[in-house]
Amino acid sequence: MRIVNTMLVCGSVLLTACATTGASGGGSAAKTNADLITTAEIDAATFRDAYDIVQRLRPNWFTKARASSGGGLSGTQVSGSSAVQSGGNVGLVVYLDNAKMGGTESLRDMSASSIATLQYMDAATATAKLPGIGSSIVSGAIVATSRTGH
Repeated sequence: MRIVNTMLVCGSVLLTACATTGASGGGSAAKTNADLITTAEIDAATFRDAYDIVQRLRPNWFTKARASSGGGLSGTQVSGSSAVQSGGNVGLVVYLDNAKMGGTESLRDMSASSIATLQYMDAATATAKLPGIGSSIVSGAIVATSRTGH
């Protein structure tokens, strides 16, 4: 009788442990990082270029940039009713392997098959971590990492 009770207790502990592990393991695999597009996400579909990847998988990156730059990605700030061109406001900048490429249109020049990851950085993070920003006012950055051998 004692052996049967011990086996039942061990069995229920094992069953509980397996159920708990399965529930947390399955849920974490489905989560995606809102600020990172992975190689697996890129390989899961067909894209024209890096711009298409961002537009389809994380379109909010473009709207985040507009919201923090006052409504536009073009480097134009609105003051009252007239638009004033600001040389220091460059909006959302794009980097490829730590080299500044330009604005969001430069994503169109990057082949989707050559991109390993894309990461969004807010203005503060981009200014602190990326080279070449200096005193420019940016609304954020998209950092592309290329696949080796492409």
